Amino acid sequence: MTLYCPGWVYSAVCSLTAQRFLSESLGIEPFAAKYSEELADRYGDVNYEMVLGTSEGFLRHLMEAEVEDAYEVLEAYAYNQLAVDKAGTPRKIKGFFTSTLDGVKVPEVNSETAAKQFKPFIFMLRAKPELAMPAGWNWTMIEDGDWLKSLPEIEVSFLDGI
Repeated sequence: MTLYCPGWVYSAVCSLTAQRFLSESLGIEPFAAKYSEELADRYGDVNYEMVLGTSEGFLRHLMEAEVEDAYEVLEAYAYNQLAVDKAGTPRKIKGFFTSTLDGVKVPEVNSETAAKQFKPFIFMLRAKPELAMPAGWNWTMIEDGDWLKSLPEIEVSFLDGI
């Protein structure tokens, strides 16, 4: 049975895609291609166009909101997706017998919806600075993060976008 990508994983990876685009000297396409490949290896519902569309949507919302610290906003969003669940409690990835990284039974990912859900976060972060990523936090600190921990370190070249 094919399992689907959890929405929080997808949103965090799209945020990482946009972050790397902002900080490195490549177009967004190679990052979207590489990260969509990583997700597609694990889940049956993610593809290149989705990751590219959502990541571009994140960047568009940042531009429309005239955000000066776009990288930090994307970082905070990824942190909140990875470390905090919808109830505001610390995210628990592994249970006794399962891991939320194994996937979900019902599709949760829609590229347009994911991009739209990012927009309110921009304004919430302005109103609630406690949503910012804690100093010193990085993806390697994700408890029980398995393969998620290594995503920011994946080598991406311009050839990945071809």
